[in-house]
Amino acid sequence: MTRTALADRMTQGEKTMVKWIAMAAVCLAAVTFSTTAMADRHPPSRTPRPVTGLVNINTATSHQLELLPGVGRRTASLIVAYREKQPFKAPAEIVKVKGVGQGIFRHIKPYLTVSGPTTLALASPKASAEAPISPARDDRHEQARQDPAQ
Repeated sequence: MTRTALADRMTQGEKTMVKWIAMAAVCLAAVTFSTTAMADRHPPSRTPRPVTGLVNINTATSHQLELLPGVGRRTASLIVAYREKQPFKAPAEIVKVKGVGQGIFRHIKPYLTVSGPTTLALASPKASAEAPISPARDDRHEQARQDPAQ
């Protein structure tokens, strides 16, 4: 049976139903395509991974800042932009950066410093299974942390 012969035998209601089904299929394809395209452009946020070491928030790269728990690409770039205008004098000043509230600060505080080198790195899977992760500190950084002026 040809298309025209089939179309002639369909009632108006059946024709309307076919149009609705076709429109639904097109909409579903469009949503699927756009969702896939957006996922490719904006990867889902990373789950926090165990890290060890310290990050100097005055000298760290955006990538190094992204290793901090709760800090993504956008927040890292805002931290860099903030410190270019005015360097941090104390780790607690990071809460002045939009996107870094007290909750994130509590999570990243043990890893922050305003002097010395950045040593922050992902913890090895073996180390994270054996013991809880804590930042590596030397006496110079420990003294700076205990000084209330900082």
